[in-house]
Amino acid sequence: MRGVTIVVAAGVGLSMAACSVGPDYEAPDLSPRTGDQWSEAESRSAAEDLSAWWSRFDDPQLAELVERSFEGSLTLAEARERVVQARARRGIENAARLPLLDADAGYSYSESGEDSASFTGAPPGTSADIYRVGVVAGWELDLWGRVGRLVEAADADIEASIEDLRAARTALAAEVARELVLIRALDARIGVVERSVGLRRDSLSIAESRSRAGLVSELDALRARRDLESDLALIPDLRAQRRATELRLAVLLGERPGEVDVAAHALPTTPAIPSLGLPGELVTRRPDIRRAERQLAAATARIGSAEAERYPRVTVSGEFSFSATEPSGLFNSAARSLALGPTVTLPILTGGRIASGIELAESEARAALLSLERITLDAVREVETALSSRARTADRLVRLDAAAAAADETESLASDLYAAGRTDFLDVLDAQRAVLAIEERLVLAREAELVQTIDLFTALGGGWSPPVGTTTANAR
Repeated sequence: MRGVTIVVAAGVGLSMAACSVGPDYEAPDLSPRTGDQWSEAESRSAAEDLSAWWSRFDDPQLAELVERSFEGSLTLAEARERVVQARARRGIENAARLPLLDADAGYSYSESGEDSASFTGAPPGTSADIYRVGVVAGWELDLWGRVGRLVEAADADIEASIEDLRAARTALAAEVARELVLIRALDARIGVVERSVGLRRDSLSIAESRSRAGLVSELDALRARRDLESDLALIPDLRAQRRATELRLAVLLGERPGEVDVAAHALPTTPAIPSLGLPGELVTRRPDIRRAERQLAAATARIGSAEAERYPRVTVSGEFSFSATEPSGLFNSAARSLALGPTVTLPILTGGRIASGIELAESEARAALLSLERITLDAVREVETALSSRARTADRLVRLDAAAAAADETESLASDLYAAGRTDFLDVLDAQRAVLAIEERLVLAREAELVQTIDLFTALGGGWSPPVGTTTANAR
């Protein structure tokens, strides 16, 4: 067994002395892409915790539906399985750096004629039964870190899949919130139309009364009924949109369409803009940036694996077995056989395969860096866009609130004047149309402000809690 000891000791020594070729990963500096301040807001205070931003809307059903989606969403379940798959792939890669041992057993019958010239099997003119049992071992010494780099890449892939799960959670919360806000807005629009219908009925009653009294022609009553029926026709379409939104919401929650019923409720309160922190903090707060950074780390590690293909591979293999002509003779020390030794393989002519593999790995790493920088720029853009849109919508809401108040006063005055016979009925219809149009625009603007706030929370990376003190390179 002396040879075994020598070979194993040599293999362990070579493995300990092994080095990893290729570049060691360093997280890139993304500050030139993020900048040091926001153009749409001045924020010097620390960023707020936005891990449960949906609770800021003062809508209990919104918070409840978001939490339900985290439990039942099939999208999140798929993302969790991708984490399991990444961990399994890491196990496959890591297995290549460990010794392999296979049990081996077999039986063979051989027979040779008296004039046979075979140099294997039974002697000429004899036959034999051969029983064999043993083990076969193999171990590739990872001298240049080829396998180690693949394991390093697999570790980064696991982390990227975890960030992908977090990104899916963030996106899911935003989708659920947007759908609920849409339902609330549709309820508000239905309320506006129903209020307009009430005004139309009052006008129709007045017009019919004045027509019967011979004060006006029947034309006023016909106009009033026309606009009343036109408003009533809007309600079925709005209710159909509401139902379709409920069905989409059920799918987001991982439930059968039709099993989610959203109770009627006013539009949620628009939360205040949170403390933004610095733009550079997006690098650790946004799961999509963290995922892209981990993908860059994996691509960098694969450069080393590709470069290691240039160097010799040392494999230690061996076989220890017993063979006998009778089963009872197995495991007799005299029936043993042993073969053990290293094999060195050095690539000489590969047709450019290795060089192309290195070029491919380097290009993939450069592409991963470009992707990371692009995603970072997009993240900053999304925050700036949400801030800008929300500020403009807030200005629009002030104007629409004033317009709605004026429209209500106009409609009330026009109705009173018509009832007193001091104005034409067309003035009443025009005032009522203005009330409906402005109030609907007001609802849509409030919906837009809520959606823009959701977009801002999402753009800031809200929806999960990063571990304290993590950076992009070591986040788990």
